[in-house]
Amino acid sequence: MDDEGDFKKARGFLLTYSALVLALWYFGADLTQFKLMGNEVQLHQRTNSAWLVLAVVNIYFWVRCYQRVPHLGLYFDKPMNDFYDTALVWIAIKLKLKRRYLRKDAEERFAKNNIPSRSMHIISYGVETTVQRDLNEDQQRNGDEAPSLHQISRKARVKMKFSVAYAIQENGQPTSITGSWALNHEPEAFLTWPVKAFAIARGAFITPWFTDHIAPLVLGGISTSFALWKWCEVNFFTTRLSYSALMCF
Repeated sequence: MDDEGDFKKARGFLLTYSALVLALWYFGADLTQFKLMGNEVQLHQRTNSAWLVLAVVNIYFWVRCYQRVPHLGLYFDKPMNDFYDTALVWIAIKLKLKRRYLRKDAEERFAKNNIPSRSMHIISYGVETTVQRDLNEDQQRNGDEAPSLHQISRKARVKMKFSVAYAIQENGQPTSITGSWALNHEPEAFLTWPVKAFAIARGAFITPWFTDHIAPLVLGGISTSFALWKWCEVNFFTTRLSYSALMCF
């Protein structure tokens, strides 16, 4: 079975129909008459349900497209995961996340394990995501029983390693001795969710993941919502407004 071909067809139907519904809504089309195979068709009954019919058909195309989305197609692919990792590291560097705590922890550890004549001088700070390394190690230990990237928790997905490199001075004089200290940290959701949204927005213009798998479903949902809103407006809101206007006289 050509799953990819079926998905492309379903996506094409959804995009075409959703765009048509949005165009009809935007231009305020009169749905009491239209042309079908070159012949003009005029509706005489149940014209107030025309938008509901459009919405139902749109829902059908949406479900049909959703059912044919490739396996794991709604999860980040490799380029999107790379964007997300890069964005996490970037925001951690910009916010100097955990830098003060890391420096204090490194200084306390250094003082505990070195003689008083020695002192440390910070050279650099580093930040990296650890999820890929952790998953590779887990897969080497457990094989197929190890979880995939989309199966792990949010905290495990966003875990980062913060490190500091320093040089050691002896009685105030520089030496060739260097050292480092590191700690792991899992940022909270209030930080990682905006970063994820930024990665999606950026990736939408660079990789085809969003436009291929997500955008058609979003467009279908929007067009269906507008069709349902128009149906409610025709059948309920307009009637109530007209009744209210008459009551004012």
